[in-house]
Amino acid sequence: MKSVALSLFMCLYLLTGHAQRASGPELKEFETFWKKLYTAIVKRDFQLVSQCTEFPLVVKKSLSDTAVQTIRKEEFVRFFSNYLELPANETFGNKYSLLKARKALSEDDISLVTDDSATIEDFEFQKVNGQWKLVYVYATE
Repeated sequence: MKSVALSLFMCLYLLTGHAQRASGPELKEFETFWKKLYTAIVKRDFQLVSQCTEFPLVVKKSLSDTAVQTIRKEEFVRFFSNYLELPANETFGNKYSLLKARKALSEDDISLVTDDSATIEDFEFQKVNGQWKLVYVYATE
């Protein structure tokens, strides 16, 4: 019983130790990346958005289904343009309006940034070869 408890403790310790909030320089690096990506999204500069994306991009289209879709670079402009038109909520008509309203990262956003991963709205980011990249999109309504 003690060994099971010790194993559980070690697993939790390792998981929480790896998923700690980003420190100052790493957080600043992600904030700079987010500003660049945010500006590209608002301007609908899909070429720049694609430069901030790791391909194939993984997309989940249904929360009730475990299946995912992969988007190649050649398909990205069409996919992302359609994604921005998806309904968001009652306050914002579509995903574009929702994202446009997010001029800065909130405290909740910042709490989800680690040294090598982040989650903002429907997007998941990871560091790939030392650079932040969009790697996963929840394209659900």
